[in-house]
Formats: sequence, C-alpha cells, structure tokens
Amino acid sequence: MFEAQTYRGLERRVTTPSPAFAILSVLGVAAIVFATLCPIGLRPHLASANQERIGAYFVLGFLFAMTFRRHWKLVAFTVALIAVGLEAGQLLVPGRDARVADAVVKALGGLLGSGAGNLVFPLKRLLTRRAPQSVALAVAARPAADIASRR
Repeated sequence: MFEAQTYRGLERRVTTPSPAFAILSVLGVAAIVFATLCPIGLRPHLASANQERIGAYFVLGFLFAMTFRRHWKLVAFTVALIAVGLEAGQLLVPGRDARVADAVVKALGGLLGSGAGNLVFPLKRLLTRRAPQSVALAVAARPAADIASRR
C-alpha cells in the first residue's frame, strides 16, 4: 500500500515549475513586450514612466522566481537580459527611443522582484517551523498551569 521512501540524493532539490506561475510568467513577458515595443499611443499609462517600469519588471522578476524556484542566478540574469534586450529593441521601432537609464531602471525592478520571490521560500519555511514550536510550548505549558491552579 505504501512505498518506502528512498534517499534521492541531490535529486531531492529538483523541482518542477508551477504551471500557474509558468503561464503567468509567459503572459507577463508578452505584456511587457507589447508595452515596450508598441507605438507610444497604444501603450497603457497607469503611473509615471519609471514607476511603471519598476512595477512591471518587479512583477516579472517575482513570477520568474516563483516559477524557477532554485535557479535564482539564472532568473536574475534572464530578467535583466529581457530588460536590456527590449530596451535595445526600441531602436528598431519608429517613434520609440532607447535609453540606458530606462534599461537600468527596468533591470533593477526585475532584480528586486526576483529577490522578493526568492525570499518567499525561506520566510515560509521560517514561519512554518516557528508555528509548531509555539503551539507545542503553549500546549506543554497549559497542563502545568492547570495542575498549579488545582492545588
């Protein structure tokens, strides 16, 4: 009925990407490609330009980090490469101009997002390890208090 768990060595760290985060990552890249390379009149305007750049690439970096959990160096490099590549791609689009400062802002947003995504797992692990200890301590302390009050 139950199979014995065997030691898997280094394979234990191999994870498969979450399909939901993978789909969201692809949609995020598509949205950023459209917003970066479309004519300026079709581009959505939600905030100031730098806030939009940092926000979009922060979300993209976060999604990539959640999709490829254990590959933080590759995620950071990929998001920065996408930022620089799309900014350079604006040179090919009439009416759009590429700036190094814009590429730096985008890459910074992506790196911050991937860093935030990488913090999710240690924080989750820390919180789940802390919760049972505090519950165990509360349960262990309760009977002693009950015994002391009965005397």
